[in-house]
Amino acid sequence: MKIHLHVNGKKQGPFELEEVNSQIAEGVLLPGEVSAWYKGCEDWMPLEMVPGIEIPAGMNVPPVKKGGASSAEKGGDSTGGLIPYKNPSALIAYYLGIFGLFPLFGLVFSIPAFILGIVGLYKRSQNPVIKGSVHAWIGIVLGFIATTYNGLLAIGVIIAISQNRF
Repeated sequence: MKIHLHVNGKKQGPFELEEVNSQIAEGVLLPGEVSAWYKGCEDWMPLEMVPGIEIPAGMNVPPVKKGGASSAEKGGDSTGGLIPYKNPSALIAYYLGIFGLFPLFGLVFSIPAFILGIVGLYKRSQNPVIKGSVHAWIGIVLGFIATTYNGLLAIGVIIAISQNRF
């Protein structure tokens, strides 16, 4: 079985089960501080919950509650991913994209929404525990639409003013 690890904010792997067990035995990996994912599991989980992981006797591992660890304990988002507070770039991109649709705010909000959406996606790819990819994509799409819309609106206003020749 191939296991992907999330250690100190960085994704690593895939590793063979035997290799991970060897790193645990050598003290390189500390089960209470590492999240893991393998093909067939739904989400990242504490390393010690992966089937086949062997924890040496005497190694101090924090207890896992019945029903598995909560998303906050797994290093995830306690809101279930609905509000990506650990990915502020994605969250801000989302709101700026919405506000950018209003002609009054225009390009002031829509361009940063597009840029922050891309930053949010990059942060999500670096740390899958933080979530926020949907908010980032909404920020990117709305930022693009609002930038185009507001740009065309500004061009239209400039043409209308120039035609009147005050």
